Amino acid sequence: MTTVRGGWREYFPLPFVAITVLLLVLIALTPNLLSLGTPAAGTLETQANLIVDGLPGENATHYYVQGIGLVRYASISLALARPPPGGAPSAPDFAFPNATVFNETIEAAVTAGWDPVALNVTAVYIDPTGVTVDYLGTFEVNVTAGLLVVTSYLPAPASTSSTPLSDLPITFPLELVAPPGGSR
Repeated sequence: MTTVRGGWREYFPLPFVAITVLLLVLIALTPNLLSLGTPAAGTLETQANLIVDGLPGENATHYYVQGIGLVRYASISLALARPPPGGAPSAPDFAFPNATVFNETIEAAVTAGWDPVALNVTAVYIDPTGVTVDYLGTFEVNVTAGLLVVTSYLPAPASTSSTPLSDLPITFPLELVAPPGGSR
């Protein structure tokens, strides 16, 4: 004859019960990684990223700027240009003549139909208290022999990465720059 207590053990073994209780306790005690309200300037949720995408055989490369979290930027500026021969697009004498500015937006996107492309990105975030931060990046992008070659000049130091087109999209974080005093 089986007791009631012994019968429950058959269906709910002690290790299963212990792990379930532990997981429930961890879920209840773990704080949210991303807040539910408007995040403070400079936090992980407001980090802006450049996403580069393209398809093999397509003659265009797509560029997106968006945050890790769902945040609204005061402005996102994307400027495309042909990089200077033998020079870096971050050189002081190089200018990005035509910037596309997106105001009060969650995401910005542009497409370029030529290679290589010099890209200058600025995303401005203002939190509810008025603190402003900028996220900046300067890149050179080239599609060659089935690879996307990206040289990042800002964030410094300059670095180059190669990614097969079949592995796109790829994400590059922009550099956080807080104005002196934390606001404008």
